[in-house]
Amino acid sequence: MLNFKKRLWVIKQKQIGKLTDSEIAISQKISRRHVQRIWSGYNKEGLDFLGTKPVGRKPTKTAENILKEVLNLRKKGHGVRRIEGLLDNKGLHVPHNRILNELRKLNLVIQEPKKGRRYKYVRWERKHSNSLWQTDYCWQESQQCWLTAWLDDHSRLITASEYVTEATSDNSLRIFEKGVKNFGLPRETLSDRGTQYYPNLGETSRFLDHMKSRGVNHIYASIKKPTTCGKLERFWRTHNDERWNFTSLRKFVNNYNYKRPHMSLDYLTPYEVWKRDFKV
Repeated sequence: MLNFKKRLWVIKQKQIGKLTDSEIAISQKISRRHVQRIWSGYNKEGLDFLGTKPVGRKPTKTAENILKEVLNLRKKGHGVRRIEGLLDNKGLHVPHNRILNELRKLNLVIQEPKKGRRYKYVRWERKHSNSLWQTDYCWQESQQCWLTAWLDDHSRLITASEYVTEATSDNSLRIFEKGVKNFGLPRETLSDRGTQYYPNLGETSRFLDHMKSRGVNHIYASIKKPTTCGKLERFWRTHNDERWNFTSLRKFVNNYNYKRPHMSLDYLTPYEVWKRDFKV
């Protein structure tokens, strides 16, 4: 498409009259018919005709019922991508760009600085529920305590979690057994090499002994590989962002497990995926 400057050049050449329509067309890499349309439009509308016209298709109007669904989901705190996924689950496909444009019209989008490049990574997960549970501790500065949790690797279900004052093996095992009571035994467990889980040189580990007595194989994350327990790291972030919308940790975890749709689970809840893919 020719810009204003090139269209004006076409008009000047027509007014001078030294170049034929074909010669003008060849110089601008357009058709002879296009030259004639520019000249005809200029004679009818003047310089206004030479202004740049909108490029691309006209915006698609969003149906009222879909727009209502978008606004309801936005009021619940869902982002653009999650709204797109939840609508897909209802059989209503709306591209996230259109959702974003509709929300911008209503000033329901906070403009954020451009994010840096996100490097690709390989995401791995177990095929079935209860194949592997991850565990770790995260210090909570505002409460001056530790948050610990057990997370099912396949479904991201939080099988047990608690605030504790000390990051010890006893607390890890006690909370593990709470998860087992509600969701059954996992085949394997995964942790870093913290002192709660890893035996000191020349000593036995009460944690490992307990896992062996329950018939559970425990494995350790690779050294200096934090992404091995990346699902728990993501849970810590969700906790820090959303926990304070609830009056207790129990209510937050209940919402996380049973009500909050998860992008990495195709916008199903962790419990829905855990139940669907549980293999006896």
